[in-house]
Amino acid sequence: MKEASYDKAAKANLPGLLLLLEPGGRPDHDALHRMIADIPRADVSIPRILNASGIVEVIVDGLTFDIHGLASDAPISPPPIQYAFDCRVEDLSGCDAMGLYPAPHLSGGANALPIIRTMLSLGIKLAERIDGSRAVCWTPAKTAIAASTFIDAVNAWLAGGQIPAPGLFGLYSKADGTRRTDGLTFMFGRELVIDKDLCNDDAAAMRMAASIAHDLAGYGAPDVAEDRWLEDGCVIRLEPDDRTATIGVRPAPKSAELAVAARAR
Repeated sequence: MKEASYDKAAKANLPGLLLLLEPGGRPDHDALHRMIADIPRADVSIPRILNASGIVEVIVDGLTFDIHGLASDAPISPPPIQYAFDCRVEDLSGCDAMGLYPAPHLSGGANALPIIRTMLSLGIKLAERIDGSRAVCWTPAKTAIAASTFIDAVNAWLAGGQIPAPGLFGLYSKADGTRRTDGLTFMFGRELVIDKDLCNDDAAAMRMAASIAHDLAGYGAPDVAEDRWLEDGCVIRLEPDDRTATIGVRPAPKSAELAVAARAR
């Protein structure tokens, strides 16, 4: 795959993680090297120079990531934020941004969960070590989430909990009453369309979408309609639609609920 040009505009569109920092809070190369030295299983490779901009290459568990936007690098303009969690978009407008992306040779598999997992793990460790980390932007979904919230969510995932869905995708309502995710296509190739009869409000819809995303991370997206039992005991039917690249989320037929209940006894 052709290597990205890495100019200011290109950086904003790369799939990756942006740390949104207090103005003037971008670390320099020496400060970053000290941070990386403090992170287990992480090591700094020789900085590569692309388009006269210094980019630090970091290797974590054998995977290589590029860090852009250091104090000596060209600034990064975050993409327009469409979904915010535990933060306000207007409070982030003046932030500096530092970007963390899969190295160019990994770009073809940037949506693979092992790469995403390792990148998020590195991202939260950096956010913990940089004073003035306000929020984290996940560029594939144009989301922003408060740094402390994202750190807690990723740490819970790394400890065996649910995939940190808030922040990795957004959710919006359609005129027909369905609620749709925005951003899951990057990871699973499809978005969810949740039936209006399954959720009464946005919070319940987000919880259900997060549970389904965690299920998809473990078992993959279905090729044909199938019933799945979520962690909260809810049985739902997933109906993939290749034409729209979506997965319809419907109430499971009563027979499916009874069968699941029988297996649980």
